[in-house]
Amino acid sequence: MTSSRTETTRWGIVGPGHIAGKFATDLRAVPGAVLDSVCSRDSGRARAFAEKHNIPRWGDDPSLLGADPDVDIVYIASPHNAHFETAKMLLEAGKPVLCEKPITVNAAQARELIELSRSRGVLLVEAMWTRFLPLYQRIRALIEDGAIGLPRLVSSSFCIRAEPDPENRWYNPALAGGGLLDVGVYCLAVTQLALGRAPETIDAAARMAATGVDELLHARLAYENGAMATFTCGVGNRFDNSLTIAGSEGFIHVPNLFINATTAELRRGDGVETLREPLRAEGFEFEIEEAMRRLRSKEIESPLLPHADTLATMETMDRIREQIGLRYPGE
Repeated sequence: MTSSRTETTRWGIVGPGHIAGKFATDLRAVPGAVLDSVCSRDSGRARAFAEKHNIPRWGDDPSLLGADPDVDIVYIASPHNAHFETAKMLLEAGKPVLCEKPITVNAAQARELIELSRSRGVLLVEAMWTRFLPLYQRIRALIEDGAIGLPRLVSSSFCIRAEPDPENRWYNPALAGGGLLDVGVYCLAVTQLALGRAPETIDAAARMAATGVDELLHARLAYENGAMATFTCGVGNRFDNSLTIAGSEGFIHVPNLFINATTAELRRGDGVETLREPLRAEGFEFEIEEAMRRLRSKEIESPLLPHADTLATMETMDRIREQIGLRYPGE
């Protein structure tokens, strides 16, 4: 007989912010998932989060999660600049990690985490929730089946309107703020899904905020097979936030807001097919389920978002930041 402990996956959370709250809510929609503990360097925040989400344990030292045998996997939802050190500490302790996007600030950090995951045989997954949604699994299958022919063009945008407060994480360089790492990463993640490779050339331009981060950015990517991609991202204005993947025989259009979409249109010739893939909660449930599947099968990465795709996106963002002259403190 299988014990209930074997069937249960006990989660820890580092970083009790807004995104972690959505994650905690959606985790309750996943059978076998249990929230065990939450950590923050501010113990008051950790305790308040634990009380709000009915989590039995809280603390102010994330390293305790690495040594805790009652925690099976840790979700990291701290600011971007803290991802690397926290994930590294947990992986070195042998603790599986689901880390919020972007997985790190730069590709060198991502590469080190991936190498650590492989050398220790410990699961590491980037929590790019869009890539795990049912709609994007269907889109991936359609592309692989040749439904739109050879993918040739990806166009996407993701802009939000945030107040230009230097203490706001979107505008704070100390927290690795700016449009590219926070919202542009979504555009690059779906572009990587559609085209399956890194760009050969990049042409990027940005409007920089007074704090030194990218407030608005537009980039054109060209690939060695002739494919192209464009995207616009930013934290200082609104936009349509849609996605189009075009091929030689048709295209797929995902309307606003593409990052958590449940519907899309597939157009081929004169025909139009509406794709519908609903959510059970707010969308985080699918990355949670995928991490648990890979954990239980003792894998170190997810085929839905393999390490190679995570690293390719980080390398592309490094190249874009080099073009626009954006470096963060400590790099």
